[in-house]
Amino acid sequence: MSIPVSFDASDPVSARRFVTAHDEKGKAIFRFENEIPRTATTEDPGKRALFGVPWRTEGFPVDNDHAKDMQTIGGPIYQENGSLCRFVDFPPQSSSPMHRTETLDYGIVIYGNLVLELDDGAERLLKQSDVVVQRGTIHAWHNRTDDWARMVYVLIPAVPVTVNGQKLSDVMHD
Repeated sequence: MSIPVSFDASDPVSARRFVTAHDEKGKAIFRFENEIPRTATTEDPGKRALFGVPWRTEGFPVDNDHAKDMQTIGGPIYQENGSLCRFVDFPPQSSSPMHRTETLDYGIVIYGNLVLELDDGAERLLKQSDVVVQRGTIHAWHNRTDDWARMVYVLIPAVPVTVNGQKLSDVMHD
């Protein structure tokens, strides 16, 4: 899923992250500050979605005392025992596959317009600042414009959805 690639001027600007912590006296400090590395879904510049993960957590409740850098390059689509913050850049005229994950996702449109499609064919146009609360449903994303679009997601593991006593598992369709 994740392919390290080189980027060029036609790609959207990379995001930066600023991670706070505490010094030995308990004062707030900036612990990590850098451009967020990105990976791509394909090597084809016209079709590749770009992924960046500024932070992830392990376990609940979250431990804010450790000094480990929890930025992730590549890696799983979500954390099985923690949260994951990811941004995705969708290229112009592109679509994701239909998919479902066993997570609760908060998705926020940062810029651009995207169409969220559910497996029954229902669609909604999402614009800058719109929020999606994705609760384990099969869905796809479509960027039907000639401009890049960016969303930020926070993914939290969830109990698998059950309908009529049957567990609905993770799926990915082309």
